[in-house]
This record gives sequence, structure tokens and C-alpha cells, in this order.
Amino acid sequence: MRILLLAHGPSVHTRRWARALRDRGHEIRLLTAHGSPSPEVPERVVGRPYPVPALRYLSALPAVREETRAFRPDVTVAHFLPNYGLLAALSGARAWMLACWGSDLLVNAHRSPLHRARARWVLRRAPLVHVDARVLASAAVALGAPPGRVWTRAWGVDVAALAAPHDGGEGGPIRILWTRQLEAIYDPEPFVRALGALKRRGLPFRASMAGDGPMRERVSAWIAEEDLMREVTLEGFVNEERLSALYRQSDVYVSASRSDSTSQSLLEAMAAGLLPIVTDIAGNCEWVTHRREGYLVPVGDKDAIACAIAEASREPERRAMAARARARVLAQGSFADTLDQLEERLRGLAAEGKR
Repeated sequence: MRILLLAHGPSVHTRRWARALRDRGHEIRLLTAHGSPSPEVPERVVGRPYPVPALRYLSALPAVREETRAFRPDVTVAHFLPNYGLLAALSGARAWMLACWGSDLLVNAHRSPLHRARARWVLRRAPLVHVDARVLASAAVALGAPPGRVWTRAWGVDVAALAAPHDGGEGGPIRILWTRQLEAIYDPEPFVRALGALKRRGLPFRASMAGDGPMRERVSAWIAEEDLMREVTLEGFVNEERLSALYRQSDVYVSASRSDSTSQSLLEAMAAGLLPIVTDIAGNCEWVTHRREGYLVPVGDKDAIACAIAEASREPERRAMAARARARVLAQGSFADTLDQLEERLRGLAAEGKR
């Protein structure tokens, strides 16, 4: 198939989808308002560099229509509703799919009546809406998407690549991994405060925080306040090779996110054999049952995070729950299986568009 991809070029998720579809033999063309540092597929940067994001995306509309006429895609896939989803709807594409990322439905669509109206307009026009969690499916339908057009399936992870054995760790300090960005929505403070409480209790541990963002200085200050400079390493942004090494070197994964759909980092950690300790929010609850595949803790509750880590330090329980967590992802979160289902649906869209 010829697939026109409308998405944010620099995103690791965009590059992953483009590369995977290309490797399956499809001809891919990417249109983006922001160019990729290392394009995976033929790419064209569209739109004028206006400082107002809405104007930048709207100015890309003539180029999208022009490229559609020239490339003649069998199907168009637009990632993220407020910008590329809107472009696809405005362009007049017949066979197209909207891929929602989570915050476009759970956060952006509720910022104002105008944001909500835009979301409803796009969702009602998309022939197919892909969401990665039931909570997003409910949000899409509530905003106007016809239920029969909503496809719910986790993006999934490369379960084979994440199956590498762990590097030691038996009998030593519990090794804790954080891979979320240092942003308010991921709420890093309760995590750092929980580690401080564990140190005062005398529980031995080592923690790595792989992520960057606007709260980095504040996180560094909290680490200093809790006297955790020896126990906690701020990794900053890490590449795939380093992230794989961190998975192998860790026992427990922690996410204190306040809002999420199906978290890619959660699925990666589960597939890598880590025990998840995550907030009790709808997206996480679809993957983790408390004390079965991991631990669910209330949002913002540092004491609950500390208690869960302490309980997880008992190795037999940790290993049993981590094994169940990995089995859950193997059964329901394989990226290869998602691609199989995606291709089937895109072919159906393409056939409908030609009628």
C-alpha cells in the first residue's frame, strides 16, 4: 500500500511506526511540521514556521492537499488529533485513520469549548479511530466518535528484543528504574520523597531516573534534600541502547503518572521482566492488577510508593509478579501483533475509499 503519514517527525513513536510499515513493504511518505533529525522514510516538512502552533498546522493544508494529489495514497494515517488529525479531516481525505495518543483526548480536548468542538468535529469525520486503551475509547465516544469506528489496541512493544536476561542483582539492593519525563503530569516528587523515606528506614536500594524535562532542576534539589545523591542517578535522556541496559540492570519500574492511557514505558518494563509499581489510574489498571502483575498506588502518595517498593524487595514475590506481568504483555501487547491488525484495517479502509 501507499501510506501517507501525517505526524510529528522528531517523535520516536513516529519513526517507529514509519520504519515498521516501511519494513513490511509499504511505500511511506511522511508530512510533518517539524523535520526528523534522521528520517526513516521520505519526508516533507510542511507549513510555515509561525510561532502560534495552530497557524503553523493550518498553513500546511495546501501542501497536504498537493502531496495527496501527487502521491495518491491508498490510505492516510494521522497521528494526534488537534494538529495532524485536523489536517487530515480538512484535506478531504476519504480513506484515513486517526491515531490518538492519549493527551489529545484526555487533556487537550477539554481545555476550552473551542478545543472540545474541534475534537468532536475531527472524531465524527474519521473513518477509523485507533486508541490504545479502553479509557481512550470511552473518551473518544463521549466526544462524538461513532463507536463502530473506534479500534482499541495497545501499540505494543518488541517483546523479543526486551527478553534479555537481567544482569545480576540477586541478594543485593533492590534496583529501581524510572523512565518517565521530568514533567508535572508524571509527578516525580512523590517518587523521590518515597526513596528518601526508604533510606531513613534502612532499606538498601539503587535508583536510576532516565528522563529529562522542565522539572530536572527541581528533581535534583529534592534528591539533595533527601540526601540521595549516592543512591539515585539522574540519567537524563537516554538512547535505546542505554535504556535496554537499564532494563537489564533493574528489578522494579515505577511510574507516578497522574494521567495516562496505555503507557509504552510500562509495557516495555513489564516485557523486560521488571515488576511495575504504578499509579491507580484507568490506563494502568488495564495492565496491572494490584498484587498480581504489580502494585497500584494512589496518585501523589509517596508513602504508598515507599511501601510498595519495600514489599517488592522480597525477591520470591517480586519474581512471581514480574513473570505474570511479562506474560500479560506477551499475550496482549506485542507490537508485531498490532501491526498485523493495523495492516488488515488499513487495507479495509483503502478498499472502502476506492468504492
